Amino acid sequence: MAVCIVDDPDKIRLLADFTRTEILQLLGEHPMTEAQLSRELGLTRAAVGYHLKLLKKDEFIYLQKVEPEEHGILQKFYCPVAAFFIVDCDRIPKDVRRFFIQMQIVNLRGIFIAFQLQHRFFGVSPTTLEKLALTMLEQLENTGRKYSEKGPVENAETLKVKIYAEALRSLTKQDEWHDLFRDSR
Repeated sequence: MAVCIVDDPDKIRLLADFTRTEILQLLGEHPMTEAQLSRELGLTRAAVGYHLKLLKKDEFIYLQKVEPEEHGILQKFYCPVAAFFIVDCDRIPKDVRRFFIQMQIVNLRGIFIAFQLQHRFFGVSPTTLEKLALTMLEQLENTGRKYSEKGPVENAETLKVKIYAEALRSLTKQDEWHDLFRDSR
């Protein structure tokens, strides 16, 4: 599927981990084996295997194919079940809420940098940035729901950019944020 809205608090907790999000990102580019992921991430195969086991158990990934390598050892190739995983804002457990807020703050900083490159002043306080990050999480969820029924996509990154752009467009139209973005011109 294109987008998976994650609403189970335990599954959301599972996504609140940098290594697992990186594994999902890499698998979204192309199917990979435990050994390939291990090399790419600089982690032991045991560490990668642990994360793969958790992701497979909670149905974030699946075994796409098994191929024998030259020595007869079977290679298992994994894929994500969706191109983009978006968490349900209302279901984020308190103990991992900061993780998702910080991820959005990093994304918003990138957006603000783009505004700065366009020679637009853009000043925002840490409190405002955090509130904006929460609103962006909500907008991503709302926008992502439109894509949750769609089938596989050819390019996961293009889909993510499209969803972020639509979510940002919706956010800038909200009364609370409209002036902030208008004043940045």
